[in-house]
Amino acid sequence: MGAAQSNEHGASSPEELSYMLAERFATKCFTPLELTHFKDNFFSRALEQGGLRHWNEKVLSDFLGIPDGIFTSSQEQPLDAGPVIFRMVSYLGAFPFQNTLAPSVLTFEAMVKVVVLLTDRYGKALKRGHKDRIKLLFGSLADVGRKTPAEANGECTTEDSEASAGNSHALGFSIDKPANDDYDEDEDDDLALAALDSLDAIEVFKHDHRVDKTVYETRISIDTFRRLVMLLLVIAPLKPLDSLKIYTSGLDVRRMESVKNEADSIIAAFSPEESDGGISYKSFARTISLSLPYLFDPLTALFEHLLFSKNLNLSQRRHKGLATETEPEESEENEEPPLQPAALTLPGSFESAILNPTVNSHLSFFLPSISPDINILRGGVKLHPVFSTNAHGSSLTYFSHHVLTWQSATLLILQGALVDSSSEELITLGAYIPQTWKTASSTSGSSSKTSDILPCLFQLSPKHLLLPGNPSPSAKKPNTPIAYFSPNTGIAIGCQIPAPSRTHQTYPTPHGAGSLIIDANIETAEFHAAPIGHDGAFLPASNTSPEDPPTKIKLDLYTLEIWGIVPDPEASSSAETNLGPVEIQRAKWEFEAREAERRRNINIKAGAGDSAAESARWLLEAAGIIGDESRYSGGRG
Repeated sequence: MGAAQSNEHGASSPEELSYMLAERFATKCFTPLELTHFKDNFFSRALEQGGLRHWNEKVLSDFLGIPDGIFTSSQEQPLDAGPVIFRMVSYLGAFPFQNTLAPSVLTFEAMVKVVVLLTDRYGKALKRGHKDRIKLLFGSLADVGRKTPAEANGECTTEDSEASAGNSHALGFSIDKPANDDYDEDEDDDLALAALDSLDAIEVFKHDHRVDKTVYETRISIDTFRRLVMLLLVIAPLKPLDSLKIYTSGLDVRRMESVKNEADSIIAAFSPEESDGGISYKSFARTISLSLPYLFDPLTALFEHLLFSKNLNLSQRRHKGLATETEPEESEENEEPPLQPAALTLPGSFESAILNPTVNSHLSFFLPSISPDINILRGGVKLHPVFSTNAHGSSLTYFSHHVLTWQSATLLILQGALVDSSSEELITLGAYIPQTWKTASSTSGSSSKTSDILPCLFQLSPKHLLLPGNPSPSAKKPNTPIAYFSPNTGIAIGCQIPAPSRTHQTYPTPHGAGSLIIDANIETAEFHAAPIGHDGAFLPASNTSPEDPPTKIKLDLYTLEIWGIVPDPEASSSAETNLGPVEIQRAKWEFEAREAERRRNINIKAGAGDSAAESARWLLEAAGIIGDESRYSGGRG
């Protein structure tokens, strides 16, 4: 009440207003049950110093399950993200007075704000959300010139704790002289002002300070960001009730090397300037918004752990006499984690030579599922094997049979090395294709259930690059399909298809900002990316500028894979057949296999000579019409 009264007279301190804002967040952003679980989790683990109950880094890391450190073979980069997460939380807990109160002691009120900001619940209390959340995330990571608070090691004294809770100027940030000339002056304090608007406290906030713009004029160090991105790659499939041990207990040196390499490819997308100390705010905001929109999604599931307490597991109903078990609940330390998390890919006729848990996590940072708001790991989507050069060879007939008959969206992914290069570095490219494929004889690719999702063309390594689909209707022309196939010219993504000629063979040509061409032998691939061009299927990548030269790389293609997008295969089924999309597709392949067998029996007639029969059979097998039935069924698991 005292804080409220002082606020009415315009005399509230930042500490009082911060406390009131936490109360507002708790009321608007959590259900009563969630708040009960939150309080139990916090206060059952809180430390107490001088009457102040708080968490330190160890308590936070232990509760979330963040490992202390797992090193790569070079011993250069451990998975040691605990200090990074703690620094982020200490900054966000001071919202919206980061300049005055950060780094914040992690009191219950501070943790309320942290969970609201990291679990996407801010939309219920703030007028603007996503754009300004990026500003907050950058500020929480910008550590160039930052002083390390004493409580980062859990060593704050009683006097330090009281000072932090009452007057945090002594523990504020010491920021280097602004060095980022790219800062946009229009990026003001809308988020903080909107948060305080309902508290009638804007004038107090403005008088105290504006949001610490010097934070956005610094940079995120590469080491800090790498540690965080490595953690995000490991825990990307995390669900709110999953134990982190499911994803961290099986890490070994080989997996960590893979995680580090993938993290470096992602960091390269931010155009870090090592000489200037790291990643600028402008580059961070642009890349997150346009190229890696789901990068921080794993933090949502991670911090939602605070909203479920095992001490209050109401499903057991122990206090209502309905429980059948009387044994005490197992502690988290004694739980046996599953051997491996649920796979993104479904069983089928081949196993991927490209996709693995780390690559799947990378894909989830930018690929949506059936909704633009949910990434591919959280929307119940699965990948069904459709075609692989490793399993089916380089025959475009096989490609045509498997891919052109798939009736939903597909993911194309390939690996290769630069032609005529001594480097053994693998380059990974891909495309998300929401429509069925177009052939030389068809007029258009039909829409699938995920056609509201835009296509994209991307590079995963050695540098993350995303060319988003062009939403403009003017880009959707009959001669510029997203995906095109011809047995004579090969596979074309985002190309312009010339009119057929009777005198000579015509070939697809690059068009717009991005395209991918694979030759008819599936031996080479050409990737084109331009910094300009808004008339094609794809738009320029966000981490390029109009002054950059166009990119053209030609690869010796090692592996090409096509994966079918299956929206929630367990939940979706046809009302007429009661079959899921995978069963329907397999039934279609099996029907075509029977039709091929019928045609074979017509062409290979009884009484024909053995040599003629064998010759005919060889021709049909080479054409992909007959052969191993599993190739037609797509695999039966």
